[in-house]
Amino acid sequence: MYRLIDRLPHRRAALVLADGLLVFAAYYCALLLRFDGTVPADLGISGSFQAFPPLAIAVHLGANWGVGIYRIVTRFLGVGQALRMAKSGLFAMTFLLLVVLALPGSRIAPISVVLIGALLSVVAMAGYRVYWRILFENSGAPEGETRNLLVVGAGAAASAVVSEVHRNPSIGAKIVALVDDDRRLKGMRLRDVPVVGTVDDVPSLVDRYGIDEILIAIPSAEPSDMARIHEICSRTTAKLKTLPSLGDLVNGEASLADARELRIEDLLGRPKAEIDVEAIAEFIRGRRVLITGAAGSIGSELSRQISAFHPSQLVLVDKDESALYHLHEDLRKLGASSYSVHPMSVSVRHKVEWLFARVRPEVVFHAAAYKHVPLMEVNPDEAVITNVKGTAILAETAAAYGVERFINISTDKAVDPVNVMGATKRIGELIVRRMAIHHPGTRFASVRFGNVLGSRGSVIPIFRRQIESGGPVTITHPDMTRYFMTIEEAVRLVLQAATLVETLPRRDRSSTGVFVLEMGEPVTILSLAEQMIGLLGRGRDIAIEFTGLRPGEKLEEHLVCCGEEFAHTEHPLINVATLSRALSPNPSDLPGNFDGNLRELIHLAETNADSDKIRAAMMRCAPTYHAQNGNGRAELREFPLPAADRVVHQLQKRGTKPDEGGPDVGAGETEPAFRHFVPDSRPVANR
Repeated sequence: MYRLIDRLPHRRAALVLADGLLVFAAYYCALLLRFDGTVPADLGISGSFQAFPPLAIAVHLGANWGVGIYRIVTRFLGVGQALRMAKSGLFAMTFLLLVVLALPGSRIAPISVVLIGALLSVVAMAGYRVYWRILFENSGAPEGETRNLLVVGAGAAASAVVSEVHRNPSIGAKIVALVDDDRRLKGMRLRDVPVVGTVDDVPSLVDRYGIDEILIAIPSAEPSDMARIHEICSRTTAKLKTLPSLGDLVNGEASLADARELRIEDLLGRPKAEIDVEAIAEFIRGRRVLITGAAGSIGSELSRQISAFHPSQLVLVDKDESALYHLHEDLRKLGASSYSVHPMSVSVRHKVEWLFARVRPEVVFHAAAYKHVPLMEVNPDEAVITNVKGTAILAETAAAYGVERFINISTDKAVDPVNVMGATKRIGELIVRRMAIHHPGTRFASVRFGNVLGSRGSVIPIFRRQIESGGPVTITHPDMTRYFMTIEEAVRLVLQAATLVETLPRRDRSSTGVFVLEMGEPVTILSLAEQMIGLLGRGRDIAIEFTGLRPGEKLEEHLVCCGEEFAHTEHPLINVATLSRALSPNPSDLPGNFDGNLRELIHLAETNADSDKIRAAMMRCAPTYHAQNGNGRAELREFPLPAADRVVHQLQKRGTKPDEGGPDVGAGETEPAFRHFVPDSRPVANR
């Protein structure tokens, strides 16, 4: 019925007419109340009062129009709109009182009638609209059964979801109860929905109320809290969904439409990293930013987050044209405009130089790399061409074209690497470090961190596919551990680290130029698999099989190399790797004849040399690269260590300061010929 009325062409005129009738009725009722139902003839509707209703109607309708009452869609009437009506009624009452007081001899209406009539008018007009809203909601209720929802949480997000469900019955859901661990809320009601217990009571409540779906409405919940809630709710047959985190909610406002299936990231992630948004915004805003590997997991998230800080131009480079197009679609949906996409390889020097000459980037984030460990073990030449040669070309070109900052994305697999992929990333770190020493005009740095949850190379997508197909879930070794963080957090901290590049010494031998993100405690892959089976297995028995370590895999990863230790920055989750002075010579220092060894390595890769020769050349470039002994544990080669300290991985305790100072390597050294790392790398002007 309401839908029919709401579509009438003169709905606003009909609403004005209804308000006029209600105002007349309200003041006439006030007159009857004033005289207990017996109105004197000279004051009644046929007496002096007859002039008052038209005036009251005109004043009330004019006030309603003035405050925008007739621009409100009646079915969305809420507290804000009700306050507008109260404001309109107060204005009308004040005006009518002034008229009555200004004309005391006319006695068109007693003052009490004005006061009571104004109040009744507001109540009547508001009640009329509430009635139509209720009628609309009832008429929109879907046919058939609705699903019963139990909401975990009784805060602002839960209130928004309850309000949305009440307002839109077409959603087909009914929130029957709320639970919250704040025991003081038990027995209270949120928008007329009762709080019936705590999270521990969920299994019994599901049976008692016939719950079909459980919604976790706590966007600020920590991963440990989410894991506990999931463990309790998984004992029931109800579906489990959650609202995204506050940072992921559009405008920070919760909606049932945002509800999604629980993800493993919700259980294993860490609290959102606090970052200095203003510092990042100042660093990015108005600058030309180039991202390599832009279509990958880290690169695409970098692209999305950086676009929100309004660079003057965002240049996206990746050789995967399909993924690059998908990124273009994502950015377009987010409203980004000042960006360009370039399907190209970073290992083609003349293309890189052409692009830099065209766009003149001021900031470069280098995320392009081959990352699949077993695949790179059997294709070391391709790993070198992309991860080593590509990094050298980009770093040299960045220096040649006056880039302000160059940020290289590294990995914990570069720490004392035992595989080709890690070795090439370690050599990439050394290239960037060498450039930082000899090209102080550009701020060079690397950012090293562990696995990111849900990335292409992560085990999570693999486990998900295996679980969805009924198993088995395959794990290489029961003792394998890895560091994990979410992609969003990793990128936020990369951007934060980029703002701290100025704090790195430019020409100090003790500085590696490598930021190391705080990764927390490592997670066993077995426990990760078990949690994912509990999350996605839907009660099925899914087997776990151990297949043995693959080529190039370690049982555990570390965050600092042999001979490195931590120094702390002003951000608690960002450290700097520095060289320990306790080791001399230090295996993590730049090796002798690094330039010549690097040229030889790239030449071997480009000429399809034997894999063993390529690996031997990598060892000369990165002395901490070593082979495995077959059990997955790195076979550490002998390095000179002080007799009193046979520690390979030295992690500095928090609160202590790293050794300061160090020799200036600029004195007495000539600038390395980086332009000879790859064939045909002469300066552009000499070609």
